[in-house]
Amino acid sequence: MKRLAVAALIVAFSLASFAAARAHQAEPASPANPQTAPATAQPASPQVPASTLVAVLVKIPIPGKLDRTRLIAIMQKTVPEFQALPGLVRKYYTISDDQKFGGVYLFENRQAADAHFDDAWKAKMLKNYGAPAEVEYFDVPIVVEGSAATN
Repeated sequence: MKRLAVAALIVAFSLASFAAARAHQAEPASPANPQTAPATAQPASPQVPASTLVAVLVKIPIPGKLDRTRLIAIMQKTVPEFQALPGLVRKYYTISDDQKFGGVYLFENRQAADAHFDDAWKAKMLKNYGAPAEVEYFDVPIVVEGSAATN
């Protein structure tokens, strides 16, 4: 349960940051404009309706021979791939207490997420890491920007 709560917090922060960035492109935040005001529940973006956003949690068991330093180096090498991934809003790379790695992803829609996490991707993860990836999808109906969010 603790891991699920941490993942939920990561997703919430990711969504809040995305919403804040999009809101500032549209119009300044104000109490009179609750859709862009900080620290309030709001649609994720004026340009991308909240109902289309999809969060994805991916977990893959860390192979025993792969230490944390090497794992982070592998993650770093994939940054350009994710920066260019169509439909990806944000990705957090993750390493869990129960020896799994992966990420929390935010996509503009389910189609973009499905296109990335296809059968070829799943086969590649199984081949590279010796275990299947757990992929869980979440609809994102509401985003809340916390008071600690930076603009």
